Formats: sequence, structure tokens, C-alpha cells
Amino acid sequence: MMTRPLNAQTQIATIPTPNLHRRLITALVMFSSLALLTAASALAQSATPAAAAAPLVVAVSPAAFAQIAASTPPQLPIGTSADQESSSSIADRNNLPEAPRAGQVAPIYTKDVPAGMTAQPINVQDKIVIGLRNLYSPLNFSAMIVSAGYEQVTNSEPNYGTDRGAFGQRLGAAAIRETSEDIFTDALFAPLLHEDPRYYVEGPQYGFIHRTLYAVTRPLITRTDSGRSSVNGALLLGYAASSGLTEAYYPQSNRNFHDTASTYGGSIGGAALGFFVNEFSSDVLQALHLAKRQ
Repeated sequence: MMTRPLNAQTQIATIPTPNLHRRLITALVMFSSLALLTAASALAQSATPAAAAAPLVVAVSPAAFAQIAASTPPQLPIGTSADQESSSSIADRNNLPEAPRAGQVAPIYTKDVPAGMTAQPINVQDKIVIGLRNLYSPLNFSAMIVSAGYEQVTNSEPNYGTDRGAFGQRLGAAAIRETSEDIFTDALFAPLLHEDPRYYVEGPQYGFIHRTLYAVTRPLITRTDSGRSSVNGALLLGYAASSGLTEAYYPQSNRNFHDTASTYGGSIGGAALGFFVNEFSSDVLQALHLAKRQ
């Protein structure tokens, strides 16, 4: 009995590629774990034992008490410097962010310091909180949608195609990329390099060209904790680490040096565009009467 020869056109079974959702979930778990570990490490390093306050006992004689009761305390109008110092001391004592005083002091956890306001000093814990709060800002969500839309229109990496499902995949990849960029930059490298992760708005007292050049160069130049200008190592290193992580969830065709470098360059350009929007957003809102002039 003769056996039937193998057909040369017999299809070879292909090995299914790893499920995209599984890779996305794995990457999200990695980023969440990194954020929690960084926050826990910073809290452990900065925690100091609180000194127990000894009770204060004051002995007042009857004559002195009568003299104090008869005296009239000085009356201060509401909103004086003494009143402001009192609210500031209460905020410090309760470890709460101090509210802006007469438009001069910016909130401690703001990502963008408005023009004309003084930024409060921040520590490691504050930088982590600023980075995590920025993850859920409307501007960050808008950046994810714009990035995914641009990649969809140009059919650039990550190459998922051009159908409706591809846009959802690109949006998920953009969310992971933006999340990892903020965690690496603000919560990890900014504390390690002693850099200030906030953006300081120049404001309308400067010309348009000056403000534009200032904004688009912020991905390369930043401030240190002491206020000096320095290379923005936190952003450059953070975006490089985030671009490297795309090897874990981008399609196989995009896992190469060229596409990783292209992602890195696009992220730097996106950061420059974001700083430009931050610089002029308040002016646009005021022009549309959607915000009050400071």
C-alpha cells in the first residue's frame, strides 16, 4: 500500500502572538508597582520621628489675671498680614498645602506655576504627588487622545492598522506611554536628580517669541531645587526609559531601535508642544472670558 505524498502547498501552522491585552495589563502592573515602590521608598527615607511636645504650664497670679482681663486686645482688619501668617502657620502645622495668598503664592501641588506667583518649596513626597496627580489631569487625557489620533491618521508606530479597533489599541498604548513618562520623570528621576518638575509660566509681560522659545526649550532646560537652570535630565531620562518600555507592548514589527528612537523623539516633541499650550492656555481662556484675569 502506497502512502500519499505530502502536499507541498500544505499550510504551516502559525504560532499565535501574545495577546495584546495581556501585555497591556502586564505593563500597567509594572508601572503601578514602580510608583508604589518609589513612593514607599521616599516616605521611608524622609520620615523622621516626631518629638513629643511637652505640655506648657503657665502660672498666673490673680492680680495679673485681672490686669489681662481688663486689657483690650488690638483689633486687626480681616486680610492683614497677621491674619495671613496665622492661616499659613495652621496649614504648616496640619501638613496641608497652603492656599494662595492674594494671588502671590501658588498651590504646592500644581504642575504649572502661574506667572506672577511664587512657587512653594517641594520635597520628594511632593514631587511624587505632583506626578501622580498629573496623570489624571484633563490636559494629560487630551494628550493621549491627540497622540493616538495623530498616529491613526499617519498610520505611524505603533502599527496597528487604520480601522476602528486600531485606534483603540493606539489609545491604550498612548495611555501606557504617557503614564510611564510621568512616573519616571516626576516621581523617580526628578527626586534623584534634585530637579523641579514644575513648569513656570512666563506670562504676558514677555513677548510672544520669547515665551514660545522659552516653552519649547523646557524639555531640555529646567530648574533645580535650588532655583538654578540645568539640563532637564529627569525628562530626558524618563522619556528614554518610557520609550524603552514600549518593547513590552508595541507590535513585534515596531520592536527595533529605529522605532524606539522615533518614539523617543516624538515624545520630546510632544512635551515641547505641551509646554507651549501651558504657556498660553491662561491667555486664551481669559480672552474667551472663561477665566478671570489675575
